[in-house]
Amino acid sequence: LFAIVIAGTLPLDFQVGGVPSVLSALNGVSSSDVVNVHITSYQYLFKVQESGPVNSNMMGSPFYYNVIVGHPGEYLNISMTSADVTSNFYFPDYSDRVITDQIVPGLVEYDVLPVPNIAGVYTFLGGEYNGPWFSYQTGLLIDIPSSGYIPVSDLSQYISQTQTSQTSALVGDPYNPPIVVQDNTLTPSFYLQGSKEAMFNDSVPGPTLVVENGANATISMYIPAIASELDYLYNYTPTGTSYFVNNVTVGIYAVWWNGTITPVAMEPISYNTTMTFHFTANAPAYLYGIVTPVYYNYNPLDLSSKIGPLIGVQKGYVMGYWGSVLVVS
Repeated sequence: LFAIVIAGTLPLDFQVGGVPSVLSALNGVSSSDVVNVHITSYQYLFKVQESGPVNSNMMGSPFYYNVIVGHPGEYLNISMTSADVTSNFYFPDYSDRVITDQIVPGLVEYDVLPVPNIAGVYTFLGGEYNGPWFSYQTGLLIDIPSSGYIPVSDLSQYISQTQTSQTSALVGDPYNPPIVVQDNTLTPSFYLQGSKEAMFNDSVPGPTLVVENGANATISMYIPAIASELDYLYNYTPTGTSYFVNNVTVGIYAVWWNGTITPVAMEPISYNTTMTFHFTANAPAYLYGIVTPVYYNYNPLDLSSKIGPLIGVQKGYVMGYWGSVLVVS
């Protein structure tokens, strides 16, 4: 019965990838429409490198973290390897293509993903449990036009599809973040509230903000200092002493059409204080928050070192306080 239910409810285009034969989907596709994407999976993190119509360049680094950039109508030619852990890549756009791939140490996995024709941000994630922070291994396919800005018509379709997917089965991407739209003003202002779970407005990634091209936008972020084992910024030294991570930067970062991501406004993290950023929305998309991973080491009172079999050794690269901005015209 279980197998019958699954077969009866899967989307029409459901693909379990992994093997090179899946690349036959690119037969006849112009190379100018193929973005080569290599994903390296870490414990709780996807590191992404792109080439072709999109070239990954994040503040001088050739890698993104939990981000893929593409344009409507392109194809992502994806190869995947593991740095240190058995993992999974899951892209659940039930309106178009659902793919799931096991990422196994020592092997290369392959898949092909058409970039959705409706611009927006689409969630991909680690599709299996690999530790307590597994739900934070969640990324965004930032789907922007190859030039210009997202049309309002696309935005309407994207919002409708996302809202429907979160109330009805097998429609759109049900993991997309909440959407907050302020595209009817040239002075939009957003407030993002942190929590003891280290996320903005109870979502990882945080809410997708929408503004008008040319708007003078304000984003305020509040990150509390709460001594919580649920907060990846509440960390431990190798000898087991707790501390709040301070060597991280909070900011706004422009995502350009060719894939380059550049800083717009940044400052060192300030706990229990509202950090406010202003920018003019002239890029097609932006990232906000802490956009690079933090190494988390769970070792209270040095117990992981002394009695590791009892509490386990819990560590990995984590991102939680981040999200995106879409610019419409």
